[in-house]
Formats: sequence, structure tokens, C-alpha cells
Amino acid sequence: MKTYTCVKVEHHERIGQVIADYQKGGWHLHTYQAQGSPTLVNHYLLFEKDETPDF
Repeated sequence: MKTYTCVKVEHHERIGQVIADYQKGGWHLHTYQAQGSPTLVNHYLLFEKDETPDF
């Protein structure tokens, strides 16, 4: 089973650090999307992680 989490990054300079931080925790970048106007852009990073069931 996979678990997903979405992270909103408001400034593009933080994207690399956010990805590195999540990868250290076992997450993998699944999808990246930028949305907004020329003066205000939000970046959305969707991460996935394989979860092993406890049975």
C-alpha cells in the first residue's frame, strides 16, 4: 500500500531542499505542479511512500 502527501512550497528556491528532506524520510517525488500568476506562483509536490502492512 502507498501513502501520499502533498506539500505546498511558495518560493521556488525551497523546492530542492524540500525534496531532499522528504527523500531522507523515505518519500519519493511522484508529481510536481506549479500554479499561479506571473507574480505569485505556488509549487505543489506530491510525494509517495511504500508502507508495509503490519500483518
